[in-house]
Amino acid sequence: MRVKADIPQKILRLSRKFATNPRPVVTLEQSVSEAIENKEIKPRHHPGILKLGPVQLPEQIQRAVQVAVQEHSLKTLCEQAEALNNYLKGRRPPPDAEEIKSKTALAESIVQNKYGIENPLFGVEEKEFFREKYKGLVQKVLKQHLYKWQSIEYDKTKSLVYLIGRSAAEYAVLFRIMKEISKRVPEFQPKSLLDFGSGVGTAIWAVNSVWRETMKEYFCVDSSRDMNEISSLIVRDGNANKDLPKGIFYRQFLPASHTIKFDIVISAYSLLELPSTEVRLETVRNLWSKALRYIVFVEQGTNAGFQVVNEARDYILHLAENASERLPMPKAHIFAPCPHDHSCPRAFEDKTPCNFEVTYESLPIGNRGKLKKELFSYVVLAKGSRHSDDAQWPRIVRPTLVRSRHTICRMCTASGKLTEVIFTASKHGKIAYRCARASKWGDLFPVNLMESEMNSEVNGEN
Repeated sequence: MRVKADIPQKILRLSRKFATNPRPVVTLEQSVSEAIENKEIKPRHHPGILKLGPVQLPEQIQRAVQVAVQEHSLKTLCEQAEALNNYLKGRRPPPDAEEIKSKTALAESIVQNKYGIENPLFGVEEKEFFREKYKGLVQKVLKQHLYKWQSIEYDKTKSLVYLIGRSAAEYAVLFRIMKEISKRVPEFQPKSLLDFGSGVGTAIWAVNSVWRETMKEYFCVDSSRDMNEISSLIVRDGNANKDLPKGIFYRQFLPASHTIKFDIVISAYSLLELPSTEVRLETVRNLWSKALRYIVFVEQGTNAGFQVVNEARDYILHLAENASERLPMPKAHIFAPCPHDHSCPRAFEDKTPCNFEVTYESLPIGNRGKLKKELFSYVVLAKGSRHSDDAQWPRIVRPTLVRSRHTICRMCTASGKLTEVIFTASKHGKIAYRCARASKWGDLFPVNLMESEMNSEVNGEN
């Protein structure tokens, strides 16, 4: 109790809001503890650390980008890039039939309350007359409450704007995810990539930065011919007369064949660009059928971005769980960020997006060398069942709160619950305490958690 008394009231309020589950008993992974005791590793380098320093685009890519935009007004492109960035951050999925129905009912209710259309003295004919008269007003109110989704047509200019505004951030996110896969599964040496919604080619750059020696085939799909041409120009170092590197293919549509498969499939910032829930799920199913080992979904770390990533996550798990002889589907498990295959507790408990942050260096155009941060939501699903030796370490899902004599880690656990632990040297030992202070948002934490009935009673959670 003395530990709690030392914590500022603001932090306590945050803690109570986050930790709805009993406080667990925490023990550091024995192998990690022994490695630190034997001075084989330092706490700040424990095996759960995934955070990178600021990510910078490869110099070869930077030079190619400068060549691609050299005949255009950089000032205009940068201004348009900022506007596009702001627009995409507010991007939401197209409203489905249920949402349209509920918002229409809301609009009708607002108009009825304002103009008294449902006056009990009105007969049927009078009510119909007023409804018809105010139909236009209902539509006007509906527009104020219903998100108007529009497809974005990426012509050459808008594709260049996207290149300026989004490429550095998206590369940083994908590079961070690829590095996590590489670190945790060093034996994974992919040879082929399917990039859906490939855009200007950021997935090619990220995969190449991690597995350049083993990659043989890059199959890029984007409906915009201009996006494909810019991506092709970048991988040719900005030289339009240079041959396209061997093994890179561009298409505007996904291959119809289900026999063509790829070691890793990526859909980055593409799900929100699909016109309906039905099309999104059909695309997710199609992409999953083409993955040999991993499939990666990434979106902006907004509520909408998290919503469609979580939708894809749950859909694939549902397909794998309900496979049959008539409808065969391989088993699946979550590789990252979740240490479990349960429903996302973030979506159902505190209704906030599960997102992470990466720091990157912007393109050397406009704001030269400026460090920026990008929020993203992602999921990596793996084919097959989870290995029995998977430690399923908790994932730190919010910034670590480092304070005097204590550190608060808020985590998603293997049991599919959100929990937080207030680490102190006296209670958890110096090694675990130092590991906690070194861990950051997005890292895995090599600890074992065991729920305690005694802790549950102390916290009044029976």
